[in-house]
Amino acid sequence: MSKPTDTNPSAPQIIELTDLGQHTGHGPNILSGNLDALQNVKVRLSVRVGEATLSIGELTRMREEHVIKLESLADAPVDILLEGHVVARGQLVAVDDHFGVRLTELPKATA
Repeated sequence: MSKPTDTNPSAPQIIELTDLGQHTGHGPNILSGNLDALQNVKVRLSVRVGEATLSIGELTRMREEHVIKLESLADAPVDILLEGHVVARGQLVAVDDHFGVRLTELPKATA
């Protein structure tokens, strides 16, 4: 590592990194097929009900109580997303005073 060129301890420092090239590592994989290590990891899912295409003019004329008609049909499945990627589909339902999603389509297992 190079020495700092400034006496200010918060000044950026230039460092030299060794090029490792293509390193595949050795030893077992991080999880080695054991997903138990991930069982308590929290993830945040989101549900996409539908989309609408509007002009900027239409958008700027909207007021409270305006209804935006979505391109999806009312009985169409909703997308369940993890980090922006669809991981399942389902049907919107009511659970007490909350929305819920009944899973209707799960990803196919890959061999």
